[in-house]
Amino acid sequence: MVAGFKQLVLTESLNMMNKVQDIIKHIHSLVPEYRKIRIMNVCGSHEHTIAFSGMRSLMPENLEIIPGPGCPVCVCPESDIINAINLSKREDVILVTYGDMLRVPTQRGSIRAEGKNFRMITSPFEAINIAKSNPDKKIVFFSIGFETTTAPTAGILEMGVPENLYILSSHRLTPTIMEVLVKDAEIGIDGFIAPGHVSAIVGANAWNIFSEKYGIPTVVAGFNADNLLLGILEILRQLKNGKAKTFNVYKGVVKPEGNMQAQRLMEKYFKVSDVNWRGIGYIPASGLELRDEYSHRDAKKVFELKEVKEEKISGCICGKIILGKAYPSDCKLFKKVCSPKNPKGPCMVSFEGACNIWHKTN
Repeated sequence: MVAGFKQLVLTESLNMMNKVQDIIKHIHSLVPEYRKIRIMNVCGSHEHTIAFSGMRSLMPENLEIIPGPGCPVCVCPESDIINAINLSKREDVILVTYGDMLRVPTQRGSIRAEGKNFRMITSPFEAINIAKSNPDKKIVFFSIGFETTTAPTAGILEMGVPENLYILSSHRLTPTIMEVLVKDAEIGIDGFIAPGHVSAIVGANAWNIFSEKYGIPTVVAGFNADNLLLGILEILRQLKNGKAKTFNVYKGVVKPEGNMQAQRLMEKYFKVSDVNWRGIGYIPASGLELRDEYSHRDAKKVFELKEVKEEKISGCICGKIILGKAYPSDCKLFKKVCSPKNPKGPCMVSFEGACNIWHKTN
């Protein structure tokens, strides 16, 4: 029986290998020799799979797979982090946030290095428990990320939170930054691999704007290498046929309309705002802040936080890397003075950051 199971596993593995080889051959046949094709992924987990699988080494010379702004930690503005540090130094405050945010460098250090009263959490629900356990403290949840993490933040507000819990929102909208990229001729994007986790929230239809308005093939893909290869193949097919559309190869998870309940909650508690993206600058209607009726939960308003002028890190090109205008290996700091253990720029901190990923695989 064991031998039969092993044979079954081996057969399935061989079938998968043959399938992947066929896809790669088909990809090679569709890439023209006379120009480069540039496909951008907008998800740190996608970049992780692409890099760790060695996928780029199997692609035709004229096909570039570019890492884009798929790392929420990387785009969180320095001002928000410095405000978080300052809040953690107050005797009446406990700052709570996700682990990676504790290590992001700023001109005034990181939360871990310079902060005082802070705790790492892995879920917004932990913030509620900390608030309940510390009724004499003001608990500030430094909530960052794209739509994937915005939905749980809205979820705890819907559940009801203790009076001593406040939200320091640094949430960002993925479709908006993607549209900024499309309009930048210097980048020259031929196709998008839309982020899988975000797509589960916003739906595959959220990306129709890129195929319908800009004529850019867009695929929603999962996180296995074969699924990503299918997505790349679909983009190349569309480019050859001259007909762009949104195509979903992750149908088991992503619906056309997305998670409607999550969308309703985000709409209820958050409003779109003009916000700063680290290394990029202010982008209109690209972020989320709490609606006015929930201003009593808004840490920026309750604590009257002021914006801190951002200072560029000497030699760091994270901004260009996030925009797809450079690769991590183009940075003079990469693998020299900047590493996951000693990050100089935000792209080296998180496992979703392109520099962090490339440091481990390149």
